[in-house]
Formats: sequence, C-alpha cells, structure tokens
Amino acid sequence: MSEAVDAGVSEPRSFREALALFAQPKIAMMLVLGFTAGLPFLLYFSTLSVWLKDNQIDEALIGFFSWFGLAYSFKFLWAPLVDRFDPPGLAKIFGRRRAWIFVAQIGLALAMVGIGFSNPTTSLGATALFSFLIAFSSATQDIGVDAWRIEAAANDDEQATLAAAYQYGYKVGMVISGGVALVIAGVASFPIAYWTMAATMGLAALVFAVWDRKYGIHAAAAAGVILLTIGLASAFDAFSSIMVADSVAAKLTQWAGWLFYAVAAVASVAFVAAITMALRDRPKGSTFSLGGLLTGIGFAIAAFASIALIAAGLGLALPRLFGALNMEPSRGQIAQWAIYIAAAPIVLCAIAIPFIRRLTPDASQLRNPTLAPFLDFFWRHGWVALLILLFVSTYRLSDIVMGVMAKPAYTHMGYSPADIGVVSGTYGPWIIFVGVALAGFSALKLGLRTSLIIGAVVSVMGNVIFAWLVNQPSDSLLPLFIAVTADNIAGGYAGTVFVAFMSTMVSKSFAGTQYAIFSSIYSLGPKLVAGTSGVMVLAFSGGTSASVEGYSQFFLVAAAMGLPAIVLAALAGQMKPDRESVLKTSSSSAIA
Repeated sequence: MSEAVDAGVSEPRSFREALALFAQPKIAMMLVLGFTAGLPFLLYFSTLSVWLKDNQIDEALIGFFSWFGLAYSFKFLWAPLVDRFDPPGLAKIFGRRRAWIFVAQIGLALAMVGIGFSNPTTSLGATALFSFLIAFSSATQDIGVDAWRIEAAANDDEQATLAAAYQYGYKVGMVISGGVALVIAGVASFPIAYWTMAATMGLAALVFAVWDRKYGIHAAAAAGVILLTIGLASAFDAFSSIMVADSVAAKLTQWAGWLFYAVAAVASVAFVAAITMALRDRPKGSTFSLGGLLTGIGFAIAAFASIALIAAGLGLALPRLFGALNMEPSRGQIAQWAIYIAAAPIVLCAIAIPFIRRLTPDASQLRNPTLAPFLDFFWRHGWVALLILLFVSTYRLSDIVMGVMAKPAYTHMGYSPADIGVVSGTYGPWIIFVGVALAGFSALKLGLRTSLIIGAVVSVMGNVIFAWLVNQPSDSLLPLFIAVTADNIAGGYAGTVFVAFMSTMVSKSFAGTQYAIFSSIYSLGPKLVAGTSGVMVLAFSGGTSASVEGYSQFFLVAAAMGLPAIVLAALAGQMKPDRESVLKTSSSSAIA
C-alpha cells in the first residue's frame, strides 16, 4: 500500500485515547460555538411564529416571515467579504475568523434586543426587520464558525470530534430558543424571552472573546458543562412529563433532571469566577487594547445599523415601486411568484444540459476552476442530473412546507406557549436522535436505496399525523406528544439518509462545491414554497381566518407533496453517471 494511502487511514484508538480527543480545550469552545449557532435558528422561525399567532397575525404573513431563512441559502454572496476583510480593531486582537464571529454575535444580541422592543400587533414592520437581522447575523456567524472549525482541526479525527461537539451544542441552543424561550414567554412575556436570549448570546460572545486567556479556557469549560447539563436536564424533564405521574420511572427522571440542574448551578458559579479572572488577565503576546476593542465594537454596531438601514429602505421602497408600476400584488400572487422562482433553477438546468453534454472531454470549461465543479455534474449525468435535482428538491419538501405552520397550528388548537415549549422545543429535538440512529441501522442492514424509500414514506406519514392532531382536543398534551414524536423520528430518519444520498452523488474531485449545489437546491425551492404555506391554510379555510378544517386539509396537501419523492426514491439506484470525471477521479455514486 502506498504511503499516500497509509497516511489517510486512521489507526484504531483506545477508549481513553478517543476520550482524550473530547477533553481538548477546542472541544469546549466548539460546544459554545455550536450553541451560539443553534440559539438564533428558532428565534426568527419557530418561536417567532408562536408569538405572531398569539398576536392574531394571520397565517399568510406568518408563512412569509419564514423567507428570512433564505439568508442561509444566499450567504455565499457575502462569504468572500468574511474570508478576506479584517474587521477594524478586532482582527488584531482575535484574528480574522474570531473577529467576524464576534461581530456577528454582537449583531445577534442587538437584533434580539430590538425584536423584544417591537410589537407584532402595532409595529409588525419592526418585528420583520429585526427577524431578518437575526437571520442575517446568524448566517454570517455560520460562515465564520464553519471556517474556524475547519482551520482549528489538526487532522480528520479532530474534525470529527469538533463536528460532534458543534452538533450537540447546536441542539442545546435549539432547546433553549425553542423550548426554554417559549416557557419564559408563557410565564412572563415574549419580549422578556427575547431579551433573555440576547443576554445569553452576549455571555457566549464574551466567552469566545476570552477563551484563549489564562483563565478563559476554564470559563469555556464551565460554559460547556453548563450546556451539557442543562441540555440533559431539560431532556429528563421532558421525558418525565410524558410518564405516569408518581411512577418510579417518572420520579427517577425527575431526580436525574434535578441532579443535572444542581451540577449546572455549581458550574455557573465556576463560570462567573473564571470569566472574572480571565477579564483581569492580559494574555501574553496579545495586541489587546481597549481602543482596539471599542473600535471593533463600534464597527460591529455600524455594520449592524447599515444592514438595518438597507433592509428597512428596501422594505419601504418595494411597495412604492409596485405602486409606481400600478402593481398591487395580492398575497396569492406573491405566493405564485415564489413557486415560479422555486422552479426556475430546475428549468434553467434543463435548458443548459444539452449544451453542457456537447462539451468534449478536453474542453477547457471542464477544467476551469470556477466552472468545472458546476459543469462536471451535468456533463457526467446528462438528463439524469435533472432527475437527481428533482429528487433533491422534493425529498424534504413536505417536511419543510409543513414545518412553518406546525407551531401556529398548536396555538390555534389552544396550547399555551409553555406547553409548546416543553413538548416541541424541549422534548422534540432530543427525539430526533432516535430517527438518526434508526437511519444508520437501516442504511447498514437494508441499503441506502431502500432506506431512502422508507424515509420518503415516513415523512408523508408524519405529515398525515398532523392532520389528525388538529382535530384532537387540547385538554391533554398526549396528542401533541404523539405528533411531535412521529414527526421528529421521521425527520431524523429521512434527513440522515438524504444527507448520505447527496454525499454519494458528488464527484470526489469537486465534493465541496457540488455538495453545496445540492444543499442550495434542497433548501431554496422548498423554503420558497414553505413561505406560501400560510396562504394555503387560509385558502383551505375558505376565508380570512384559519380554521381546523383549513389546517387539516393543508397538512394532507403537504403530505401529498412528498408522494413524488417516494417514486423518485425508488429510481435512486438508476441515478448514476454515464461518464467519468475528466479528472479521472472515481465517483462514489453507486447506491447500495
């Protein structure tokens, strides 16, 4: 075996050696970064939809709000700026990657504070503006975090452990923003919930700013313990709430939750002490200066204000532009435009395929650094590429479309924000791991092709359960637990096998870029269609207000959107290229 091959093979590790990888300081910091990435996601999407519905905002507008999530699909537009530009003041203190993450975190905290001061009933425009700023700042943070994680790993083993820590922190962030935030909103108010999330983001940003100081890693480690224990405690609390009251199992899970909360309390004291000492310590060899820090914070605030002004300007200008053109599109017309835009990439690819297939293997375009990753996929697959893109764009379509209206449906049924927070926000994210585990077992035992079909079927079934849910009384949490359990297991299963499928479709020569193409196709179209979900609910309700019948019909239609994916999943084994990459790198596109 050649040296090159040997170098790429990891030696087996003992349990102690594997555990040592997770004990590195970088892992503690990755937990915190995963948390800061997961925290904003539900604040402009799921939690916000409950607040909007609670303020009598109709379903059509709630659906349109989900389009702010397209910031993640288009973050490649400003990613080069994050890659090449040094934020003034902060770059000298933290380095470029950490500086941009810090800037984004400041933007997130400011946006969360701002949305807390808005009122969806009297100032919906301000709520929309700050929701967009949360999504935009979060997408910017993702650019920096992804780059920092890749550069921080010394080898593939560290990359895997960093990714695992990131994913766990991300889930805890979702539990806090989707579960704890709703519980706070139910007990106090939504503004207080958002301000609490802003304070949490500010503390996380502070940890990231000082983690490489003498006591900074102690603060990061304490923060990591807090995240681990709160995540586990919330999971035990959620599980205990679905068990028989006063049973042995319920008491054991409650005691386990209290134990983890106690550990989190001790870790909180340690965190305060460590962060205090870290702030008093001046790191050796650092270019830290108060002037540089203030300059950087000023830059972050100025950048935030600039994006806010541009977004607000566009928000005010577009209606006037439509008025000047004598265009007054209805919500239904806006929904139709969104569907046309969602279909546009597939149509454009269909037009381009015949021209790309005519290229000869020695064509310069197939070796061009910019064009090659895009052209190679269509050149190798031909018209099958169109089938693959249709499959990619429809496989999670029903889940994404249904997801926007799930929380408004819970509120419409009469469930309180606290009820929704416990079941959907706290219990839900953890049950996803059951689906993930089942997907891994299924792929190994049944093969990826069969698993894809199963994933498409259970996704449809998960949506049908919601049509049943909205017809149930809300005096018990049991129907909600049943629906959330079924949906999250199905989503975890389908999502896992789908990622595996997309990974097999790329050429190893252009793995990163081609996978990014799939990710964009997978998210862009379904998210655009999902924004029209509120219009569908109102249309099925036969009026200007939603009804149980309207929600029920909507969930059935959303389920039907998954039927093409079942047919295409059955054809997945035939989605193979008929040409090899011109770079002669073997493609791993076979399906088991």
